[in-house]
Amino acid sequence: MDLQLEQLVSLQDIDSKIIELNSLAGDLPQKVKLKEKQIDDLKLKINDNKIKIDDLEKEIRKLNSENEDSQSKLNKYKEQLFLVKSNKEYDALNDEIDYIKKSLSESENKFIAYETNKEELVDSNKNDKNDLEQLTDQLIKQQEILNETQSKSKVELDSLESKKKVIAESLNSNHLMQYNKLIDAMGVAVAPINNNCCGNCFSMMPAQMIIEIKSNNSIISCPSCSVIAFWQEETEEN
Repeated sequence: MDLQLEQLVSLQDIDSKIIELNSLAGDLPQKVKLKEKQIDDLKLKINDNKIKIDDLEKEIRKLNSENEDSQSKLNKYKEQLFLVKSNKEYDALNDEIDYIKKSLSESENKFIAYETNKEELVDSNKNDKNDLEQLTDQLIKQQEILNETQSKSKVELDSLESKKKVIAESLNSNHLMQYNKLIDAMGVAVAPINNNCCGNCFSMMPAQMIIEIKSNNSIISCPSCSVIAFWQEETEEN
């Protein structure tokens, strides 16, 4: 077999093994990233809600203080009603009393709204904290599985990457460029012919090209998909 072709075949074999090892974790890396984002989003939401709760509590305390002052004035004005000596003073005090009553009524509505909003936020944070705990437990388990899987394959991956580097350095630059372009585009750069068909796209190849490929003396690309073709005895026999 042509040395460059043999190196390309070996390079494809190594890349296939690397892909296979990387696929052992399946979609677990994506699941871990998604879980991490969900946890970060929940933490941010819980923190934002806590700030809103603190602000609402400040408003409630302020409102209570204002209401106490208003109630004190209301009681004072009511007592003064019995002491006034003219209708004008009586009407003026009643106007003040009506104004304070209206203010107290509006404050009561605000208080109810603040308390309702606060309770909703507290309940939301309680539920979110429970979800956060569950997601964190799930993330820990997924990370353990992922780390174990990656740890098992790391030694082999490092070895394959080293072999790949040695082969890549021995290849003609044009052949290496062609290989890399095909890998980037299709994930496959070299494939054996199978029953006179391209092992990648399964297109039937011309008879003369089959003869040339069977010699394994030159680098020949499939006219349909451009993948480099070679003859592999065991593949043809199957």
